[in-house]
Amino acid sequence: MKGWLLIALASCMGVAFLSLCTGPTLDHGLSIRLAIPHGATFGLRMSRIAAAAVVGASLSLSGVYLQNLLRNPLADPYVLGLSGGASLGVVIWIFLLSIFSQMAKLPHWGEELLTFGHTLPAFVGAALAMMVCFWLGRRSGSGFMDPVRLILAGVVISTIASACMLFVNSFLPDYDQNRVYFYLFGYISEITPRWLIIGSGGVLAVSWTIGLRYARQLDIASLSDIEAASLGVSMRRIRLVNFILSSVLTAASVAIAGPIGFVGLICPHMARRLVGPSHRRLLVIAPIFGASLLILADLVTRTSGIILNHPIPVGVMTAIIGGPLFLYMMRSGTGWR
Repeated sequence: MKGWLLIALASCMGVAFLSLCTGPTLDHGLSIRLAIPHGATFGLRMSRIAAAAVVGASLSLSGVYLQNLLRNPLADPYVLGLSGGASLGVVIWIFLLSIFSQMAKLPHWGEELLTFGHTLPAFVGAALAMMVCFWLGRRSGSGFMDPVRLILAGVVISTIASACMLFVNSFLPDYDQNRVYFYLFGYISEITPRWLIIGSGGVLAVSWTIGLRYARQLDIASLSDIEAASLGVSMRRIRLVNFILSSVLTAASVAIAGPIGFVGLICPHMARRLVGPSHRRLLVIAPIFGASLLILADLVTRTSGIILNHPIPVGVMTAIIGGPLFLYMMRSGTGWR
């Protein structure tokens, strides 16, 4: 465990350092130069790296909780409609922003609040999706959550949320429609407010701490309900904890970067392959892998923008990286245990 932890930390720090030192330079035009930046450039790149690390770690940790909740290796924040609900909340916020910005001239603090105030709508959307999915996923009479019912409910919620986003977007002017499309592809921005990164990092830290507190119960929850009950573990409590933590983590990541796929699906598998199924180890290694993967994807996104004069959205990049890797893992059985 210690060896893999050191390797994971070293890899994450290496990718972060490479991302910090790589990017466009004013003295060389639109070129790539490996050098430590200074001044404002340093602060902008550090903000972008911190945002990518928090989002990647949150999505990966959410994936660990959801895979345990559903006992399904295909589970990630998209499965239960959590990402779709959070995204719908943000799209509605953009719609309201478009209306209020046309009605009156707002002061600077008001414009910043409306521009970066989509954190609360993201949490509200994820919470509503969570409650509806929780209500639909409960077994009649027993009150226990059924993993199969949860997956089916999540697929329906995700479909409805996507349709609602397209409906709301159809009423927006062209500029705001492009903004919504850009958001839905997933992005990492260097102008993300520091308070938003710190707040989401706090959510990540609290969720991680609670997960470690329940690590042993999470291991037992991987067994059948009868076996877990015989070992003194309340499956109702564990599933509720998993559900709430994964929802909060998904909302925090969507508030920063929009919906980004495959991170919460791939990184838990990679960690499980290296350190085994113990959640005390998974909860440590998987978030580091998630942070490394998203920092790397964002680095490729920035350099593609320099080379192609048009950046590839980071959500598209994670799909390009994660999709083939997941198919390989599924074909070879890697992490499928």
